[in-house]
Amino acid sequence: RFPVAARCVVNAAGVWADEVRSLDESEPPDSIRPAKGVHVTVPWDRIRVDIAVIIPVRADRRSLFLVPWGPRPDGTFEHVYVGTTDTDYDGPVDDPQCTPDDIEYVLRALNASVTTGIERTDVLGTWAGLRPLVKAADSGRTADLSRKHKVVSSDGGVVTVTGGKLTTYREMAADTVDHLLEHVLDDGPTRERTSRRTRTRRLLLRGADGYDELVATASAVSRALGPAAVEHLANRYGGEAHTVIAMAERDPHLAEPLVPGLPYLRAEAVYAARYEMATTLDDVLSRRTRARLLLRDESARVAGQVAELLAPELGWDAEVTQAQVAGYVAAVEHERLAPELPETALSAALGA
Repeated sequence: RFPVAARCVVNAAGVWADEVRSLDESEPPDSIRPAKGVHVTVPWDRIRVDIAVIIPVRADRRSLFLVPWGPRPDGTFEHVYVGTTDTDYDGPVDDPQCTPDDIEYVLRALNASVTTGIERTDVLGTWAGLRPLVKAADSGRTADLSRKHKVVSSDGGVVTVTGGKLTTYREMAADTVDHLLEHVLDDGPTRERTSRRTRTRRLLLRGADGYDELVATASAVSRALGPAAVEHLANRYGGEAHTVIAMAERDPHLAEPLVPGLPYLRAEAVYAARYEMATTLDDVLSRRTRARLLLRDESARVAGQVAELLAPELGWDAEVTQAQVAGYVAAVEHERLAPELPETALSAALGA
């Protein structure tokens, strides 16, 4: 432990933002109302949408999105994810879970709009998250609360951003930086060293440079991988995909699938450990890839193989490797049992 001195601290801790503020302020701020949102993944062959679709939920005047995921070379897709719910949440914020009621809600709404009869056995993956909605005096349903974000600062120099949503993250970041420059660091030296407005609108995201060229030349980039794999990597990493391609070409073992039924390569797990700060098996299977969200049970079946791949990269011995696998398998089982879902076979996951 060591002290770090700073004139300003940005608190972008989501549903934990009030806890961070409590470290700085004398009174608990009580500014956030967590709202839980759930998505489920089903095989594309069960809901053959080729664009994102909105369906109404007449029972509560809400809507659900149906979004195809994982394009195939023939123009079809691997999966469809469906969501999201919007309910009050007062449980532990570290572990929001999909419940049987959530599954019932989504499937009832889905089956009111499709004719294929989606069942619990079709659910390949689930995930739940919490929105850090700004609490209002006249709060009714969480679905009716504003999704606008709010930026506030304390006398101690803590700038907190709450509310908002994923699609406005860049605007939220810009407003936060502008706020701290104007209200917290507003002095002569700071004005001389910084622009008065953030430049994010004019900055490309990492990987954007070179993406178009890579997609246009996918058929000629790598004979070893083929155009479909190159396009998959381009869509995942943009121009940075050349590094993953080089890794897979040097070692054919890394060109093999990471999880059966999904397009991820073994090279992507190694890349995550080397270049994307992945430090756990769950980092790779849940966050750097989306294997757990797409094929929950299949990702657990190959957890040992993926851990063996990561072990030399992260310096794990046999005991740590085994613990990583056990922890991941237990988390996946908990995620499946919480909503009382059956284990899925790969044949069902692939729509066979």
